[in-house]
Amino acid sequence: MQKHWQIIDVPQNNDADPEIENLHPVAQRMLKRRGIIAPEEIDRFLNPSWERDIHDPFLFTQMRACVERIFNAIDRAEHIVIHGDYDADGVTGSVVLASTIQMLASSLSNEEQPSTDDDSAVDESTKFLNVIPISDTSISLDIYIPHREREGYGLNPQTVDRIIERGAHLLITVDCGIANAVEIAKLKENDIDTIIVDHHQFGDKIPEGICIHPSVPNESYPYKTLAAVGVAWKVAHALVIEAQKRGINIPPGWEKWLLDLVSIATVTDIVPLTGENRALEVYGLKVLNKLRRPGFKALVNIANWKKGELNSESVGFVIGPRINAAGRMEHAFLAVDLLLEQNHERSALKASKLEAVNKARQKATENLMKEAEHFTKTQDQYSLIFAWSEAWSPSLVGLAAGRYTDKFGKPAIFVGKHDGVWIGSGRSIPGYNITEAVRKAGENLLTRYGGHAQACGFSLDCDENVKLFAEAMRAHAAKALPLEKLKPILQIETQIKLADLTMGFLDTLNRFEPFGEANPKPLFMTSGLTVADASLVGAGQNHVRARLTDESGMQQKFIGFYKADLKDIFTPGNKVDVVYEISKTEWNGRAEIQCKLIDARTSIN
Repeated sequence: MQKHWQIIDVPQNNDADPEIENLHPVAQRMLKRRGIIAPEEIDRFLNPSWERDIHDPFLFTQMRACVERIFNAIDRAEHIVIHGDYDADGVTGSVVLASTIQMLASSLSNEEQPSTDDDSAVDESTKFLNVIPISDTSISLDIYIPHREREGYGLNPQTVDRIIERGAHLLITVDCGIANAVEIAKLKENDIDTIIVDHHQFGDKIPEGICIHPSVPNESYPYKTLAAVGVAWKVAHALVIEAQKRGINIPPGWEKWLLDLVSIATVTDIVPLTGENRALEVYGLKVLNKLRRPGFKALVNIANWKKGELNSESVGFVIGPRINAAGRMEHAFLAVDLLLEQNHERSALKASKLEAVNKARQKATENLMKEAEHFTKTQDQYSLIFAWSEAWSPSLVGLAAGRYTDKFGKPAIFVGKHDGVWIGSGRSIPGYNITEAVRKAGENLLTRYGGHAQACGFSLDCDENVKLFAEAMRAHAAKALPLEKLKPILQIETQIKLADLTMGFLDTLNRFEPFGEANPKPLFMTSGLTVADASLVGAGQNHVRARLTDESGMQQKFIGFYKADLKDIFTPGNKVDVVYEISKTEWNGRAEIQCKLIDARTSIN
């Protein structure tokens, strides 16, 4: 579907500021578009600072209680269970806390951490329970990750029973738990304390436990949109601070080496890359690029990533999808196991397994997308796409929903079926809180639900309720989203000329890295270019390459990956308008500007 090209309006600001006046006019426009106008905001955005932008973790209202409870568990050699989610946010957050607690326990016992060359560190007999026991001489520490299809999101009664049976004393939830008041109450009845480390939307009742969540009522923490791994890292940071106060010998800055994990889900969970998140991502990418964690090094190698430094884009398209593939296709245990692994040879083997799982995920997703095509032919009259099939894997429906939201500019919900239970996932557009919509429309229909403003998950227990829920969601969206205003939009930063494409301009744009939610990678438009030549390239002839010239005779190469459908537009001699991204590429040892085609049309001027 052809997207509507929209050059974004920016607010007018007559107050001159030295910091912004020294920037390229396009960079000035980009700052204004992002609402970054005041001098202190500009400095914070362009020059992230650890000392200024990383908040004290003890600003969380219940952080002191959280830290004391974990230290008590370590001191008493209690059994701790970390219950994470099966996506990249839950996986990385679980590894952050497990690594920190294990380090503290080893330090307090004055013994070295157990050798990771010992294959007994992971008890193969417990895999069927989705439990990874972390060996330590002083505590019993388990990571529990539910199976996406068999158990679903968050705590459930069966999981609670298992935790009780295993004799746990303390449960720490990561990227879940805030919606599990009933389950956590049962744990409390059985003398099991709970620490909730989460960032999801919450219901009317907050669970009775120690709650580390940036946006629950009466929470004083100043930054509200951390990913769950960011919240987990705040707990880890607080534990390290307390350990140092207690005289425990911990290397200075130990907690910073966990930021490679934080950098992954801060991108994949689509939290805004502003404020503290931006600082965490900047420093996290620095740690990630050192590839000190064998699991990440193995993943990058197996993906054959040879495009230079890892950034938010490579996290989103290379590392993140491979971590998420584990939970979608088999079990998130595969990803947790890889990230905990310290042996390079075993990491390579585990990364190879994850790569195969990711390829299977790619193939299965493409098949689902093909099967779903006929649904779009009947969705034109609705403000929300709702599709379901008992043949679809619930693990993949979220990916399909995301693609259709992007393609049609509408919220989308896809639902699959597993063991008689319908499990769905939705993605939304700005201004439409899909989790809140699901809550209202699904009252008395849904058995479970949760999520964020832009993404949701839920389950239903019978076929009839799927149809009723589809009708309710379409009705809700129809009231909130006028159909005539819904269309896929390509938001363009501004128009530029080929003469603007210099290395200096690219260096200015690089100051806006890392790109992501609330700070998208800029798209530029140049109009009235003449096609000098064009061809299809690649083994499958899937990509289009073109050389375009402007009225002054200046030329620029453009490459459109998987844009073979644009080939007819690039007829030599034709006048075209193009939308593209700008980056740097190396060719024969020489740096060049690369223009990546996003869309093109015959020139309308």
